[in-house]
Amino acid sequence: MPLWDAFAAVFCSWKNARAVTYRRQHNIPIDWVTAVNVQAMVFGNMVDDSATGVAFTRDPATGDYALYGEYLVNAQGEVVVAGIRTLQQMNVAGKLAHRSKLPAMEEVMPEVFQKLNAVRHSLEQHYGDMQDIEFTVQRGKWYMLQTQVGKRTASAALKIEDCVRYGG
Repeated sequence: MPLWDAFAAVFCSWKNARAVTYRRQHNIPIDWVTAVNVQAMVFGNMVDDSATGVAFTRDPATGDYALYGEYLVNAQGEVVVAGIRTLQQMNVAGKLAHRSKLPAMEEVMPEVFQKLNAVRHSLEQHYGDMQDIEFTVQRGKWYMLQTQVGKRTASAALKIEDCVRYGG
């Protein structure tokens, strides 16, 4: 289906009976409009220079300012949460702390790791809080899929609040 046909289908669906009933039930005015988002599909399961993972801008257990997270080479997101493969650590410090023999992203994809590490500071500055970042690497290129406020322990929350507020 050509892209313009997809746009048209979304806008036409705004007028179908189901959409009209939904808007009526939820008091959504008829003169409001809908939107279409276009995004690229990226695949972390293409080859060994592709991956997927989740990273935090700080350690969610301690609040320490260190990139923290896990990833898998040649995988898609559902494999990370399914628990069918052993996750790899983002950095060497995490690898050592978890006594992992698997290589850290910092070791096998240093350019991607540096990009992610650089972006984390900007995200914290923009959102004013620790971020949880979902990402995919396709053929060596890093893509951020989403970011949101990261869950953390109570003691980490206190430390993070002070650090973000006062620049620590």
